[in-house]
Amino acid sequence: MMTKSFAFGLYIISFFCFSGISQAQTLYALKIDGKIRKEATNITAAYQPRLVMGSDQAMEFKQTVARFLVKRKAIEKDDTLTEKARYELLKQLASKETMAMADVLESYRWQEYIRIKNDIQPLVEPIARKEELIVVNPRDH
Repeated sequence: MMTKSFAFGLYIISFFCFSGISQAQTLYALKIDGKIRKEATNITAAYQPRLVMGSDQAMEFKQTVARFLVKRKAIEKDDTLTEKARYELLKQLASKETMAMADVLESYRWQEYIRIKNDIQPLVEPIARKEELIVVNPRDH
C-alpha cells in the first residue's frame, strides 16, 4: 500500500517530467512562425503526390518538417560556422530528419521519401574555394 507522501512524491516527479517535455514542445511551437509553417506546408505538398498520406499523417509530417526547419534556419544563421562546418551540420540534421520520418511514415512510404528527398529538399554542398597558388621559380631569385 502506498503512503500519501510517496504518492505525492510520484505526482511531483511526474509533473516536472511532463512539464519539461511540454516546455520543450512549446519552445519549438514559438519558434515555428508563419513563414516556417508556410514552408513546411509547401514541402509537405511537394511530397504528397508521391507519398499519398492521409490528413493526420500529412499533419504529423508537416510538423516534423517544421521542427527541422527551425533547426536548419538556426544553423544557416550561425555566423560562427565556416561553410564546411555549416554544411556538415546541415547534412547531419537532414539525416536526423530522415530518421524521424521513419516514425511518421510506413516503411514503403519512408523508402519513397528517402528516394525523392534530395529532389524536393536538396542539400547544396558549398563550392570549394580554390586558393590561388603563387609559384615562385627559384631560378628567378
